[in-house]
Amino acid sequence: MPITPSSVRANGLHHLAFATKCSKATYEFYHEKLGMPLKRTENHRQGKGFFKHYFFDMGRDQCMAFFELHGVGETENYRTDVSTGLGMPLWINHLAFDIENEEHFQAMKTRLKEKKVTLLGETDHGWCKSLYLVDPNMIMLEFTYTTVENALEEQGHDKAYDLLFNTSDEDIGEDTRKKAEKVS
Repeated sequence: MPITPSSVRANGLHHLAFATKCSKATYEFYHEKLGMPLKRTENHRQGKGFFKHYFFDMGRDQCMAFFELHGVGETENYRTDVSTGLGMPLWINHLAFDIENEEHFQAMKTRLKEKKVTLLGETDHGWCKSLYLVDPNMIMLEFTYTTVENALEEQGHDKAYDLLFNTSDEDIGEDTRKKAEKVS
């Protein structure tokens, strides 16, 4: 089948990029604590300044990248906290890493505890299970896996669209509140 503009769509993530003020803390967290290999670093001059741009392997040929900026247009007191820096709760803008299954979920939880990473909570959403933490840049991270087969496909477009655009705030019941468990 020939490729046409209407048949092309994204094929997963290549990379996500964020700012950091401390590459050493970011490297220690992602590489040493989370076990993500450092795959590539580029250093570039821009104007009178420079920046470092580096990539960690998240798995499946997808990367998480960071920029350390030095005089390339950033404000003096720029912030790296992608939610609270914009006036939102910490959990709004976040990254959710697929952890595959319960066995891997428990192993990651043990790893994070052994590496002394503060865990914020754990939630069973009924269709996926999640573990929450924050990186040195105040970016919320989630390790999650789908617990119900085809959970993302089961609603279908029409039902998902209806819930998104045709549900009034009065129709959102108290029973929909999320209950996070504190991780001990």
